[in-house]
Parts: sequence; C-alpha cells; structure tokens
Amino acid sequence: MEEHGLVVQIKGKNAVIKTQRTSACDNCSSKKSCGTGGAGSDVLIELENSIGARVSDRVTFSVGSASILKAGLIIYLVPVLSFIAGVVIGQVVSGYIPGANPDLVSGLLGAAFLVAAFIGLKIYNAFLDRNSSFRAKILRVD
Repeated sequence: MEEHGLVVQIKGKNAVIKTQRTSACDNCSSKKSCGTGGAGSDVLIELENSIGARVSDRVTFSVGSASILKAGLIIYLVPVLSFIAGVVIGQVVSGYIPGANPDLVSGLLGAAFLVAAFIGLKIYNAFLDRNSSFRAKILRVD
C-alpha cells in the first residue's frame, strides 16, 4: 500500500514524514470511534531516509498490507486468547485448591495472563522495530 507525505524533519539517518491516514481508514466502519483518529487526521512517522529526501520534499512510501494484517492479528488476538487461556486454566486449577472460589481464581489468572500478554507484546515490539519487513520504506521523492 503506497502513501504520500511531506518530510518535516531529518533526524540523523531518518526522515520524519507528515501524512494523513487515508486509504486504510477510509472504508472502515469504526474510523470515528477508533483510537487512531480515523481518516484525514495528520500523523508523523519516522522512516529510514535511504533515498536522501530533504525537508519539504513530498515523498511516496510503502507500507506492506500483509505486515499491517499480521500486526493487527497479533495486537488483537494475543491478548484475547491469553485472557481466555488464563480463565480456562483458572477453572481447572481452582478444582485442586480446597475452598477456592473458581470465579475468583479464573478472573485473577485471566488478568495475570492478560498482563503477561501485554508485556510479551511490548518485548515483541522491540524485535519488530529491528525487523525491516515490518517497517514502511520511502520509495521516491515526488
């Protein structure tokens, strides 16, 4: 998916690009209630300046659609599945604890698994920052 933006700052080997959310958000039914702000809102992104763009250059950059889909699945599914796993394991474990309230054990274990999932995602995010297949790339100066 190609997007366009304006280089507003150069930071070392990176360019800060001001762009608007457009194609990915335009057809989404949740764009007004979504935390991303929906279509038309400005966003600043920092990309590797491999083509030598300068401040005030209009550039085209590419964001892989598959990368967006993978990231979305990871961000939404991992916490939900972790929470469900914690609740189910909590129900099983509570049967082995005499006098334990199964709902309380399930809720606490579900919450613990959810927190662990968010911590795991934070660590995984650090890996993705170094993985070039998930990063947008500046293609050309327009």
